[in-house]
Amino acid sequence: MNESLLLDLTRRYCEPHRHYHTIEHIANMLFVGRDLDLADEQIYAIWYHDAIYDSRSETNEEDSADLASQALRSIGWEESRIALVQQMVLDTKSHEPTAPMSDIVIDLDMSSTAADWPEYERNRVNIRREHEWVSDEEFTKGTRQFLQSFLDRDRIFWTEWGAALEQRARNNMQRALADMA
Repeated sequence: MNESLLLDLTRRYCEPHRHYHTIEHIANMLFVGRDLDLADEQIYAIWYHDAIYDSRSETNEEDSADLASQALRSIGWEESRIALVQQMVLDTKSHEPTAPMSDIVIDLDMSSTAADWPEYERNRVNIRREHEWVSDEEFTKGTRQFLQSFLDRDRIFWTEWGAALEQRARNNMQRALADMA
C-alpha cells in the first residue's frame, strides 16, 4: 500500500468525531479477512469505504469514492481499476454488491454485526456516540429501521465466507431490536 495514502487514511480514521468508523473498524475488517485472497482493489476499497465520515452527511460513500479516485489516480492507477474501487466503496452504502469483488468487501464490513454480543453492543454504543446530535427517539427509530431492513432481506452476507456469519448477525439484530422495545 502506498505510504502517503496510508498516512492520510490513518489520519482520517483517527478523527476525534469517530467512535465506530475508526482505524479499529478497518483493522478488524482486514484481520477477519486475513485468510481471504483479497485483491489490491478490494484492500483499497476497504480502506476507502469510510474514509470520509460525517454522521450528518448522506454522501459519505460518494465522497469517499471520489477521494479514492483522486488518491489512486495520483499514484498512477489505471482508470478501470479506479472505477472498480469506486464502485466497491459505493456498494458499501446499500450493502448490496453491484461490482465484481464487492461481495467480500461488503461481508467484511458487515462482519461486525456477527460479533460476540459484548462487542456488538460496544459497536452500537460507539455508533450512537457518532450520532449524539440525534435525539434518542429519532436514533432509536432510525436504528430499528436499519436493523429491520437487513432482517427483511433474504441474505445479509453475499459470499460463502460470510454465510457462516449470517445466523449470528441475525440473532444480534433481533436481540438489539428486542432491547429497544
